[in-house]
Amino acid sequence: MLPPLAIGESTPLPNQVAGHDGVMSDASGSLVIKPALPREIAFYQTLNSSTREDPIRRLKSFVPKFYGTLRLEGQLSSTGSVEGVPGKEEVPESVVIENLSYAFTHPNIIDVKLGTVLYGPDASDEKKARMDKQARETTTHETGVRLTGFTTWHERSQSYIVTPKSFGKTIPVSKLPEGMTRFFPLPSDIIPSLVPAPILAPTKPNEVGNLQTIPEAEKTPIAVDVENGIPPTPITASNAPSIPSISPRSPSVLSQGESNNQSQTFTNHAIPPGLTLKVLSLILEEIDRLTLVLSELEIRFVGASLLIVYEGDSEKLPLAIERYEKKKAIRALKANGPSGINEQRSAFSEDGSNASESDSDSQDENSEDNDDEDEEDDKEGEEKRERNECPPIRVKMIDFAHTWLTPDEGPDQGVLLGLKTLKGLIEGRKAEIEFAISNSPKN
Repeated sequence: MLPPLAIGESTPLPNQVAGHDGVMSDASGSLVIKPALPREIAFYQTLNSSTREDPIRRLKSFVPKFYGTLRLEGQLSSTGSVEGVPGKEEVPESVVIENLSYAFTHPNIIDVKLGTVLYGPDASDEKKARMDKQARETTTHETGVRLTGFTTWHERSQSYIVTPKSFGKTIPVSKLPEGMTRFFPLPSDIIPSLVPAPILAPTKPNEVGNLQTIPEAEKTPIAVDVENGIPPTPITASNAPSIPSISPRSPSVLSQGESNNQSQTFTNHAIPPGLTLKVLSLILEEIDRLTLVLSELEIRFVGASLLIVYEGDSEKLPLAIERYEKKKAIRALKANGPSGINEQRSAFSEDGSNASESDSDSQDENSEDNDDEDEEDDKEGEEKRERNECPPIRVKMIDFAHTWLTPDEGPDQGVLLGLKTLKGLIEGRKAEIEFAISNSPKN
C-alpha cells in the first residue's frame, strides 16, 4: 500500500539523466511522479489490464512498476474544505511509478534512446521533416540508438562523472564505444569531465525517510487513483549516505601529470574489471530477453528509452551479484524439479528480494491471487531496502508518450535495431575488458 501523497512532499527528482523537466519524486525517494500525455497513460492502462493470454503481458517485466495516476484536485483550506486552484486544468495528469534506482547506494545510470524514427503518426509534416533531420544528424537513423545522458559514480572523489545529453547528440557512430568506456570504466581509464564540476551524491533521507521536513499546514492532499494505470520512468537513489562536500579540484580526482589549469579528469575507478565483466554479462542477458519479447509484439515505441542501472558502490556490488547468483542457482534447481518454474525468470528486483518484481508475469503464472502476493512483495521490499540490499542491475524500458499498437504491421524494427546495436557495443566493451584482464601483469 502506498502512503498518502501531498504536494508539499514532492521534490525535483535528483540524478535525472535525461527526459523533460517537471519529473518529481515523493519525500521518501521511492516513487517518481511524471507528467504524462493521454497516449502514455493509455499504454500503461492497456498493459496493466492485460491477461496472461495477451502477448503484451510479457512486456510488463521490462517496465517500471506503476501505482496509478495523480491529478491536481484542489487545495485544503484552513477549515478543512477543498478549494479550487487557479489554472489546475493546465496541470497535466501524472503517472506514479517506482524509482528504479531507489534501492541502490550509488547508482550508475544510462538512458539510451531506442528506434530510428522520432515522430508519431499524428505529427505535422514540419515536425516529421525536423525530426527526420535530427535522426540523420545523430546516431539515431543509422544505429537505432542515441546516448541521451548518463552518470557514473567515482568512488575516490565521492562524486558522479556526468555525461550530458550533448555528448550523445554530437558524436558520430564511430564514437559510440567511447560512451561505453565512460559508463563501464576500467580502474586505470582516464575519463575527461564534460561538465564544469562534479555532481555529488544525494543526501540520505532522515530517520523518518523524508528528504525534507514539510510543516503539516503546508501539506495538501492530492487524489491518487490506484485502480487504473501501470508503469513508466525512474532515475535516482535515496539510499546514498551523506557525504561531505569536496573540492572539484581534489588531487585524488586528477589524472597523473595533470595540472590544475587543465580540464578535470577522473581515474582510479573502484569497480574491479572482473565485477564489471559480470555486470556486462547480466545486462546482455536482459537485453536478449527483451529482444525476444519485442520481436513478437506489434507495437511502435517512438521516443522510448532503455534505462540501465547498476550499483556503483564497490562494496555493495559484489554482495548484490552474490545474492543474484545464489538465487539463480536455486531457480535452476527448481526448474528441473516438479514445480516447473520458468527458467527464463529474471532474478532482478529493485530490492534484491526473492520474489522478483522485474518479472511480474512469471509471478502471475504461479499465483491465483497475485494482488495479495504483490502487497507481500512490497512489504518484503521495504525490509530489504532497510538493510541496504539491492540488485546488481536493472534494465527497463521507459517513456511511452508516443507508443501505440500496430496490429498486422510487425514489430518495431527500429527499436530492434537499437537493441542489436546496444548489444554489440556492450559486447565490444566486454571484449576490451577481457583483453585488459588477460594482459594484466598479475596474469
